[in-house]
Amino acid sequence: MKAQTVTIIGLDRFGASIGRALKKSPLQLTIVGNDSDNERTRAAEAAGAIDSSKRNLASAAAAADILVLAVPFVELEETLRIVGDAVQEHTLVIDLSDLKGPGLTWGKQFMKQGHYVGASLVLSASSLADGRTDTELANADLFQNSVMCVMPAVDVEEGAVETAVNFGRLLGASPYFVDIAEYDNLVQGTETLPGLIAAATFGAVHKAGGWRDMLRFAGLPFALTTLPLANGENTAKLALNNKEATLRWLNALIEEMQQVRQWVYEGEAELLAARLESLMLERDRWLRERAKNDWLEVKEPDLGAASFTGHLFGGLTNIRGKKSE
Repeated sequence: MKAQTVTIIGLDRFGASIGRALKKSPLQLTIVGNDSDNERTRAAEAAGAIDSSKRNLASAAAAADILVLAVPFVELEETLRIVGDAVQEHTLVIDLSDLKGPGLTWGKQFMKQGHYVGASLVLSASSLADGRTDTELANADLFQNSVMCVMPAVDVEEGAVETAVNFGRLLGASPYFVDIAEYDNLVQGTETLPGLIAAATFGAVHKAGGWRDMLRFAGLPFALTTLPLANGENTAKLALNNKEATLRWLNALIEEMQQVRQWVYEGEAELLAARLESLMLERDRWLRERAKNDWLEVKEPDLGAASFTGHLFGGLTNIRGKKSE
């Protein structure tokens, strides 16, 4: 089979790592990149994550057999608006942005043809504590032994879903099917809530007297807790997209903090320590489960390198065949 083209829109560490994983594979793929930041584009080329770049977003999309949208949620609507007319009839668009419901709506609104599948690539367990986003740190194993949540629309072609699933496998991630509404609600807790906590934490210290002296001595816990502030605009967009879900998570957080405050106020050292230890054990259990990656719904096929290209693009071939009948 001749070389196929994968276009990646968004070339920070996440997007560039997808490119590096594809280049590491035994497949003959052409990787095209696009990013609004020219420095990131140059870094992705230097890292070997892409073969070439196209500055024009529509041109980059038009070249793709598989179009990967690795952009923040705040940029998704405008991105789909621009690429919608450029996507080829057979092209699979894999949307890896934060929320899937809005992406599905915008995909139907702006894409004249092609096949939209919402997905989410989960970082490997060994990468969870590394919050750096620099393109230069792109890693081909960033998604190895992990999960790709797949959330197709009910009317999407079966071949497009098949291709998306095999694309995730190529990156080292196994498929896990999730309901779109359920996923978007959970994202408010796992993505939006940490961003709001980061803002509240930094804001509380910033308002305190002598805050500059405090920040001079702040260490790793403070740095990691406030790291999500780097995605402030995206966090705000996520929070307001579904205010009810965001408020439910905030209310749950406030309830937890009120309990902790009461224990501190009453000097309940044993209760507080026990609660912290219990949560630490649950966190350790979560990390072990993430490392094991033993919660999959779909049996993994045994795909040899020689046949993987056919499996990866087989779904798109089937779609082309149906269209030509």
